[in-house]
Amino acid sequence: MTTSEPSPRQARQALRWVIRCSAGPLPERQQHALQRWLRADPRHALAWRQQQAFWQGLDAAGPDVLAALPELTADHAGLRPIAPRRRLPWLLASAAAVVLMVAAAPQALLLARSDLRSGAAPRVVQLEDGSTAILDAGTALALDFGGQQRRLRLLRGQAWFQVAHEQRPFQVEAAGGQVRDIGTAFSVSMQDTTVTTQVSEGVVEVRPGDGSVQRLHAGQARAFRDGRWLWPVQQAEPQAMAPWRRGEVAIDDVPAAQAIADLARYRRAPVWVLGGQGARVRVSGLFHLQQPETGIDAVATQAGLRVQRLPGGAMLVW
Repeated sequence: MTTSEPSPRQARQALRWVIRCSAGPLPERQQHALQRWLRADPRHALAWRQQQAFWQGLDAAGPDVLAALPELTADHAGLRPIAPRRRLPWLLASAAAVVLMVAAAPQALLLARSDLRSGAAPRVVQLEDGSTAILDAGTALALDFGGQQRRLRLLRGQAWFQVAHEQRPFQVEAAGGQVRDIGTAFSVSMQDTTVTTQVSEGVVEVRPGDGSVQRLHAGQARAFRDGRWLWPVQQAEPQAMAPWRRGEVAIDDVPAAQAIADLARYRRAPVWVLGGQGARVRVSGLFHLQQPETGIDAVATQAGLRVQRLPGGAMLVW
């Protein structure tokens, strides 16, 4: 009889046992517990072999992996603290978990300030003035619509706007700059502190924060960072702008790590990219946002990277 594949829960249990064993000989009580677990279900033994192969394949990257995946160091069985590999003490693994929690705090505050948010897929929103906003995955917007203005603040991600015409100005703020509508449809994207505006219809005025003003017409785009323009006005096909509105992810000559991060926004489970030369290889491609795993596999192949699928849907690329 063929043994079925282990469940995600069984794979997680097996990986925790593998990590325990990698730290050194188990105490007798835990040796007996491991043997009982292996005998309890044929899938346990299969999961054990699979996770052993995975862990051994990451021998050189063990500390980096544990720093990126601190939850693997949590002993939910209550046996003893896991010290994965002698060269990664328990204190380091615990510190990694604290660092990730601290890093997540600003994102939690950011989301608390937002009025509109999207998850792992784009979201279409009808605003109170009749305008339409399409939020890409992982986008957050704050709104301030008053009697004299329509003010939006892009807190994270990217959005496309089809603006309803009226007397109140329509203005999008991002990273200290402003994009003001003059009767148009346009997109604003923010990556770190870089803000890019693309105009698909009409005209907008962009103010990066240094006092200058750039008027962009349909088919034009420009970006700024830290109050300064990054490059001259660029031309683009209006129908090709904001391809995520059509369910596409366009990757154009960017480092593999950034390309994978762009695709990972369309997954609920996380993706970790370890550093290395392959992560810096520049890649290109057009992918479907409903199949981000296929895109990540393709980018990894271009860059000579390996992909490991982890329990719970997480992915590790190195």
